[in-house]
Amino acid sequence: MPRHPDAIIERNQILSDARMRLPSPTRKSQPVSRGELADAVNAALDRLYPDTAKELRVDARWIGKLERGEHRWPGEERRAALRAALEADSDAALGLFNPRRTDDQSNVNAGRFPFKAKVQVKLKPPAQIDTSVAHPARRYDYWLGGKDNFAADRKSADAIEARFPGMRAGIRANRDVLRRMTEFLTAEAGIRQFLDIGTGLPTVDNTHEVAQRIAPESRVLYVDNDPLVMAHARALLTSSSEGFTDYIEADLRQPEAILAAARDRDRLNLSEPVALMLIAVLHFIPPGKGQAQAIVRQLVNELPAGSYVAATHFTVDFMPPEEKIRYQQLLDAGISDIWPRDEAAFSAPFGGLDLVDPGITLVNQWRRGAGADDIDPSRISVRGAVWRKP
Repeated sequence: MPRHPDAIIERNQILSDARMRLPSPTRKSQPVSRGELADAVNAALDRLYPDTAKELRVDARWIGKLERGEHRWPGEERRAALRAALEADSDAALGLFNPRRTDDQSNVNAGRFPFKAKVQVKLKPPAQIDTSVAHPARRYDYWLGGKDNFAADRKSADAIEARFPGMRAGIRANRDVLRRMTEFLTAEAGIRQFLDIGTGLPTVDNTHEVAQRIAPESRVLYVDNDPLVMAHARALLTSSSEGFTDYIEADLRQPEAILAAARDRDRLNLSEPVALMLIAVLHFIPPGKGQAQAIVRQLVNELPAGSYVAATHFTVDFMPPEEKIRYQQLLDAGISDIWPRDEAAFSAPFGGLDLVDPGITLVNQWRRGAGADDIDPSRISVRGAVWRKP
């Protein structure tokens, strides 16, 4: 998708159709899922770019963003790997184009459009973004009781909740624990710097708001890989006069880029303790290849002693058997890109860190206040914890 905050989002049906024509390697008479296509892209990256493939890896969520038109022009290496995985002879055959190049021939000559016509990227005000298609961030906003959502978002959210009745409760509990964790880190642990990866759409009690209410001088750097989120963040998230709030567009799977941006212009002082916030983001990394552990270790290794990590993660451990089956079907079909982990897998990336009381709990149980409601664990399905780097 164009990085301009007011650009229209149009679905890449060409890419979606190309995927649907490719047979699944594991499911008879079924098209390849987004997850399977991501695996094929990663295999192509390993072949084409063995020295940098690890940093370029993709997942089902990345494929979904391309198909929804939220990302139109990946880097050269990923485009080459995607072409190889789908056996396409040009970027245009996959509906990919560079939205920054709007002249007559530049994209045509590069093989990015299958026609010779003047290409223009139309920019419209945010109110004219296509609201007839549900967006994950706006759907999340609806579940939280926010106002930045539309009829399609609400319809989609209600349909999901009909299959998984705990969805709304789990998301709200996850948001509540972000506030409590930030309060603990600021008021009790004395942290004044936050690196928040996977920001999502702004809503109530964002990290910088909670931290700067307690310590106005707090510095917060938000990171997200969705240009739409960044556009909202820049418009709505404003810092206290004493503190600092900034935003960068980057991907969790590129920790080097995140750390470099944190150092750039002294956004964060990495010689002083930092709270690394990984709230509901690690579950977008597929399990089984050690990628989540490698990412976390690379980030934590650059933080000084006395830093903290706060994390939450989706789990199916408390779901009834029939709900587990339904959720696995969503994963198999490439509809969901949220990968559950059990407690051992969730905690594995944080080995060597000191677990803060009360340890790993369901998010509604983590340092909850007196009088908090007891909710069926199957309706929460999100674990959380805070660790300290000794």
